[in-house]
Amino acid sequence: MGQDKKWIKNEELKYSFEVAGKVIGNLTISYANFDRKAFFEIEDKKYTLEYNGFWSSSITVKDENEAVVLRSYTEKWYANSSILEYKGQKFRLKIRNNPLAEYVIFDENQNELLAYGLKVENHQCKVVIHSNGSIDYLFDFLLWYSFLPIAQENMGDSFVFQTLLMT
Repeated sequence: MGQDKKWIKNEELKYSFEVAGKVIGNLTISYANFDRKAFFEIEDKKYTLEYNGFWSSSITVKDENEAVVLRSYTEKWYANSSILEYKGQKFRLKIRNNPLAEYVIFDENQNELLAYGLKVENHQCKVVIHSNGSIDYLFDFLLWYSFLPIAQENMGDSFVFQTLLMT
C-alpha cells in the first residue's frame, strides 16, 4: 500500500514530516557553537542526534532520557556505507548514485527498506522516497537529516517537499 510522505519546510532549519496528510513529527537542526545536532519529535517521543567519534563520522541518536537508541558508524574511513545499530539489529546505510544521489537503508539480508533519492520530473529535480514494508519513522528522520544537504544543493532552499512513497 502506497502512502504520500512529505517533508515540509516550516522555517529555517525546521521541517515537518507528514504521512498520508497526518503530521508524524518535526525535525529541528542546530549548528550552534560548531556543533551539528538535530532534534526529532516523532509521535510525542523526543530524540537528539549528535555526531561523535574522532572525525565526527559516527552518529548517535538518544531519547529524551539520554539512552542511546540508534548508533551509526562507518566500517572503513573511505567507505560509502555505514552500519546502523537499532533495537538489537544491524542495518546498512549506503550512499549510491542510481543515476542521481540516493541514500538507502538495507536490512541484514540486504533487502532495501527505505531510500531517499533524487529524480528529474518535468525538468525539475524532486526528492523521492521508496519504502518496502513497515519501518520505524526514526529511519525517515535520520535519512532526511543526512540527505537534506544533497536535496538543497540540487533543488535550492526554497522548496516544499512533496515526495511520493513507492512500494
